[in-house]
Amino acid sequence: MSLKQKIANRILNSKLNSVVREKKVFNLDSAQSAGILWTIDQKESFDRVETELKKAGIKPVGLCYFPMRKAVVPSEINGFTRKQTRCWTEIPKSELAEDFIHQKFDLLIDLTGTNIFPQIYLTALSEAAFKIGNAGNTVNYYDLNIEFGEQPESSQLAEQILYYLKRINKTTIE
Repeated sequence: MSLKQKIANRILNSKLNSVVREKKVFNLDSAQSAGILWTIDQKESFDRVETELKKAGIKPVGLCYFPMRKAVVPSEINGFTRKQTRCWTEIPKSELAEDFIHQKFDLLIDLTGTNIFPQIYLTALSEAAFKIGNAGNTVNYYDLNIEFGEQPESSQLAEQILYYLKRINKTTIE
């Protein structure tokens, strides 16, 4: 782990004590709101999850991360760029990211499936009641971990997340 990563993780760990959230298991029948973290190359997977959530009557809010410094966020996408993170630690400094963290979503879905520090930071500090994402090889902050043998495609991860959200805490399975 590089010095930069150690400093970023230390800052994150110092903020974790202030996170106040009521942990609760939600599924597609019981949730009313969801936050979705994704990167620009995962647009299809995001659209798929967003469509399924809307069909279930859940209000989705997506937050896209553009890992390039010179990227321009299209007006129709709710997102931030690498330029909107602290230079050395990659901690998001946009108001959009801060607002996302403090929204009390029923579900937080992380479609990134990779070790992207801005997404890890947002997931860890999110006040969402139920967090779901790829377990991966590093420390994660999910309540439900989806395991894959190798790094999953975002479409595979999206399908697995939807699969489990349809079935978790159900008394009868269709």
